[in-house]
Amino acid sequence: MFSSREIYSASRRFAHSDDRRAWCELIVSLTLYFGAMAVGLTTLGTWWLTVPAVLLAAAMGLRIYMIQHDCLHRSFFTSRDVNDRTGSLLSAIAMTPYRATRHIHGLHHTYVSDLERRDTFEIQTMTLKEWQAAPKWKKVQYRYYRSPVVLILVGPFLLYAILRRMPLYGLKTGIGDLIFHNVLLLSYLAVIWQLAGWGGLGFWAVSVYLACAFGALIPYVVHNFESITWGTRPELTFQTAALEGSAVLNWGRLFDLVTMNIGYHDLHHLNAKIPGYKLREAHAALEAEGMLNSEKIGFWQGLSCLRWKLYDEDRGCMIPFPSATVVKPTVAAE
Repeated sequence: MFSSREIYSASRRFAHSDDRRAWCELIVSLTLYFGAMAVGLTTLGTWWLTVPAVLLAAAMGLRIYMIQHDCLHRSFFTSRDVNDRTGSLLSAIAMTPYRATRHIHGLHHTYVSDLERRDTFEIQTMTLKEWQAAPKWKKVQYRYYRSPVVLILVGPFLLYAILRRMPLYGLKTGIGDLIFHNVLLLSYLAVIWQLAGWGGLGFWAVSVYLACAFGALIPYVVHNFESITWGTRPELTFQTAALEGSAVLNWGRLFDLVTMNIGYHDLHHLNAKIPGYKLREAHAALEAEGMLNSEKIGFWQGLSCLRWKLYDEDRGCMIPFPSATVVKPTVAAE
């Protein structure tokens, strides 16, 4: 049995950026994205071309978001400055300001699976004890929030389309970053409007919506599977939280290609300096050496994770909402 520190030490041999590979990944992703946008904007109404184009634009938009995510960790390129500049320039496609996102995402990695810092997670999770002690209005609010409609179909699009324009934590990282991001995004939308009018903006909005809806499944499933570990410091160590507070998404090679291997999430949390284009290889190597024994979740199993709503601290697992218990009145014996 390998300790988490030994696994981290072994992972460091993969934690090196490859500029040639990084530029190739970026250029291919941008070429496919803008190619799909060009086809979509010039074939509006020709459904057999428009539909595949919007699907490809959504997939590549999600991939570019993942590239920006690697830049947040300064793992995509060898140069810190190139990571930061690239991440900022990609923000119009990724739909999120770079420095503000880097701040909150860094907190997420620092406090993964920490019950006392759930404010750093993308998705709010209550414990069973908190649920039992909560007033009725809060239970109704939480039920509404944890519904698949809000978490997957509505919430992510509203988050990236509206709330990420001016996140409150962005004030800590500099208003200039927010202004730059919004000016860049508005300029991009102005170009689309000039080329294809409202129909073009509609095409763009659909591509963003699809990327948001599918992309929202990723953080949900990797941090909301049944056997996940939550805890508090100091008993909960960073290494344990990374390996037991994250799962692996076994959704196929195409999924890995589109998402820059982000599905190998336990290793990513253990060592975020491993660039996405090396993550699958690194995970396979460490698994072959017997160092990783990840919780692997298939796509349909991932969808079933939407039933998990609360963390039961006593049982150490996620559970659905408790069923209402109907107590029948007892009749006193005469």
